[in-house]
Amino acid sequence: MEKNNQLISGVLHKAKGEPNYTLRRYFPSPQLANLVEQYWLVDWDLPVGSQHVQKNLPDPNCHLTFLPNKCEFLGPVSKVYDYTMHGQNGIIGVKFKLGALTPVLPEPIEYYIDTVISLPNFLHCDLASLSKTLSQTDNDKARVHALEQALEPLCDYVKVHHVQQLTALVEQIKNNDDICTVEDLAQQSGVSKRTLQRQFKKNIGLSPKYLIRKYRLHNALALIEQQPNDIHHLVNKLDYVDQAHLIKDFKNILGMTPGAYIDDI
Repeated sequence: MEKNNQLISGVLHKAKGEPNYTLRRYFPSPQLANLVEQYWLVDWDLPVGSQHVQKNLPDPNCHLTFLPNKCEFLGPVSKVYDYTMHGQNGIIGVKFKLGALTPVLPEPIEYYIDTVISLPNFLHCDLASLSKTLSQTDNDKARVHALEQALEPLCDYVKVHHVQQLTALVEQIKNNDDICTVEDLAQQSGVSKRTLQRQFKKNIGLSPKYLIRKYRLHNALALIEQQPNDIHHLVNKLDYVDQAHLIKDFKNILGMTPGAYIDDI
């Protein structure tokens, strides 16, 4: 079981929030590598009467989450997502590869955007039994093993080449500061703009234009943690036309201005 130590992106007020919880992430086994991007487990133990609200701007992947006596399917998230932690508890999560679940979803992927479904019946496994098994385990290795055993039948439905191509396109957006428009992505990937728009709508439910803006904000959040008082640095570093365009993206996707975000650090 290999631990995922890659940098975490899209977490709002990351430095401020981290003392409130413990997060571990693990890569899947090779057999599930085209189905699952990672397993994630988070625990917290907060003083009586206190709580922590963690806000995230997640990747557009589908997730499966488990809490005691609760199992939920989360579709792609298009806006800031928050979760309130209190008392002592934890979540076990599965982050699926982009497009991996398209063949088994009863509805088009856009139907599931910002949607939560309890105990979904389309994942070809007994989620009630899996949830019970997970609640009876007390270590990460056993939990990941139980998840892999239960989810393995889903691998038969994955279109491997399709998933790998989609993952590569989104990775290009995430890791290339030169991609500011869909035209940039088309030029660098060799995939036409129309094909990109069609593939993203069918398999992610969100447009490539939206994801480009979203991942620029991921970079903005990371830079703000390093230099919270330099908005002009963000504008130049992320190649925004001007400060107004940066503020517009913050307000549209995060629901606040950069200044309001900095004030809460």
